[in-house]
Amino acid sequence: MATKYLDHRLECPYCLTIRLRIPDDARPETPISCDDCGEYLGTWDELQTDFEKQGGHNGVFRLEKGRIQRIR
Repeated sequence: MATKYLDHRLECPYCLTIRLRIPDDARPETPISCDDCGEYLGTWDELQTDFEKQGGHNGVFRLEKGRIQRIR
């Protein structure tokens, strides 16, 4: 499998990084914003669902410069 960056709802469409501002007590309906630019990205449930759809629970990933790359 070629390396691929995760994107969709996880990547901020404004600054193109994946840096989420997630409160310690996040619930499914908690609004999540980009930690770099502060823009709203979606609810915690929406972002977790998107991560799962991209295979986020299976594989090996690297976090580098605010982006998540699938290694395997």
